[in-house]
Amino acid sequence: MITFLGNVKDLSLITILLASMIYRRQLKLTKWQRKLTVGEWTMYIMLSIALPFYAIYYLVFLLGT
Repeated sequence: MITFLGNVKDLSLITILLASMIYRRQLKLTKWQRKLTVGEWTMYIMLSIALPFYAIYYLVFLLGT
């Protein structure tokens, strides 16, 4: 049961990561077409910081094990 829950957690993290990358790409395309709203700018900046930070964190985690 614990292994199943661990797999569900990993799958949900991958889904969130992929959705975040796709949404950031969509915001980037929207930025070329028109001005972004304040909420869109906030999400764009947060995702631009969070995605590389998560990648570095995951790489350090892999190298640590």
